[in-house]
Amino acid sequence: MRKTIDKQDVLDCAVELIRAETEVSARNLAKRLGCSTQPVYSVFRNMAELERELDAHIGNLHRRYIAEYSGKSGYTLYKAYGMGFVKFAKAEKQLFRRLYIDRPFHKSDLEQDPYYVEVIGSLQSIYGMDKASAVSFHLDMTIYSYGLAAMQSADSDMSDDEISERLTAQFRALYRVYIRDRNGG
Repeated sequence: MRKTIDKQDVLDCAVELIRAETEVSARNLAKRLGCSTQPVYSVFRNMAELERELDAHIGNLHRRYIAEYSGKSGYTLYKAYGMGFVKFAKAEKQLFRRLYIDRPFHKSDLEQDPYYVEVIGSLQSIYGMDKASAVSFHLDMTIYSYGLAAMQSADSDMSDDEISERLTAQFRALYRVYIRDRNGG
């Protein structure tokens, strides 16, 4: 009896191909799934649709890392967000590359993040930033976090504690700059 191939099977298989640094193609998916390409195209209209859903699927895997840190005491949502981003880069090097390194970064990409509204809102409510400052602050922290994440994906030996300390130090330094600017200093 043959197993029916569904979307989740194809997406999970595509993730495994990426982890193995193998091209995600209908042929490679079929080979790994042990079937013809027909089941791949029966659950996705075309490869473009598969690629969009694959990115969303990988985004969900990334959010698990953020969720892991959001439950830790002493971690605000903002800190959990940064820690999850850097740890995802370390644990899932190829998936991180696909989502964040192998494509151009645009500031508007930040707004597509499911946590964006909540993150900006937390900067406004907890730290008293207006929306424009919160958006700019978040962009600056994102640029710094990208650097830490890239180092981690290249097998840096930073511990969770060191990553946390560095994110906190950068946050505090930027916060001082934003507060000074707001106060005309």
